[in-house]
Amino acid sequence: MYPTFDAWNNTDITLAVMPQTDTGLIFYAGPLTLRHATLSRDFISLELKEGFPLLRLNFGYGTKEIYVNKNIKKLNDGATHKLRITYTSDDVQIEVDDCKSKCTIWKAMDHKGLLNVNRPLQLGGTRYKFNEEESKIIWTHLPPTHIGFTGCIRNLTYNGFYYNLGAPSDQYRSYPDCNYGVMQAVTFGIDSNFLVAILVCVAILIILLLAVVVHRRKQDNLNEKDIDDTRENIINYEDEGGGECDTNYDLSVFRTNNIVDEKPVMMDNPDVPADISGFLDTKKDTCDKDPDNLPYDDVRHYAYEGDGNSTGSLSSLASCTDEGDLKFNYLSSFDPRFRKLADMYGEDPSDEDSLDGGEESWC
Repeated sequence: MYPTFDAWNNTDITLAVMPQTDTGLIFYAGPLTLRHATLSRDFISLELKEGFPLLRLNFGYGTKEIYVNKNIKKLNDGATHKLRITYTSDDVQIEVDDCKSKCTIWKAMDHKGLLNVNRPLQLGGTRYKFNEEESKIIWTHLPPTHIGFTGCIRNLTYNGFYYNLGAPSDQYRSYPDCNYGVMQAVTFGIDSNFLVAILVCVAILIILLLAVVVHRRKQDNLNEKDIDDTRENIINYEDEGGGECDTNYDLSVFRTNNIVDEKPVMMDNPDVPADISGFLDTKKDTCDKDPDNLPYDDVRHYAYEGDGNSTGSLSSLASCTDEGDLKFNYLSSFDPRFRKLADMYGEDPSDEDSLDGGEESWC
């Protein structure tokens, strides 16, 4: 509630409104109870009807209505609109958004007089509501709407007097500085479906991120297994503390080379006379140096002669041959081990033609 409008011959009221709904009482100044109405029925009210402004005015001789619903758009479009009301003892007019003659409605008063309301000015609704019987007694026409105004009202002036709307004498569910309108504008349009859509998008992003992380870890594990380890390790330790530092040895140092006994290769050369002494010495040296032939040769005494000696004289042994040399040509047909003997005792093929056809003999 605010101070009432004083009686003036020429009255000018201006205000700015930003409605959120298409119906509601913007302001009212007039009787509060039936007893007040019996003293004076003068009142003035401004309300929204289907989104358009409706002005009601009573100087005590009947209610005059001005409804502006042509050449303007609805006021509940989310924008702020300026309203101007001027009246005298002869006429009354209302102007919307300074549109001058295009949207200004003017009406003449049936009886001359002044607005005489000794009751407080109420914004956004009325504190007391009249029942149907009281309404018929007080108003000759339809009473002001009992639906409260939802939106913002600011910059209210009456004949140049600026009303401080932030300091009412009494209030109910009103918000200073139009915080309610701002709050409605911020929360408008955010419903449960919008929140569900946001949560679904966030969940999809999290799932994609987890999939990328898991895929990269698998790729890293595969790449680590494919890396060739240049160290000659027996076991590739992948666990920390598994002995990586102990596997840096070069195992090639511990490898034993294959021992190959390089024995002399005997080459057959019939043009060079055979050297039996050198051949025997070579064989003897090979046997002496062979570690597998154990035990080694030792000195044995065979020249002992004495009592009990079972050896006999070799004088009784004799070999008889004919005048020709013995023939050992058959030695070449023996094992390759006898090749050396065949080379030593064999005869040249050219010598066989000059000799007799005698065969060797043994006795």
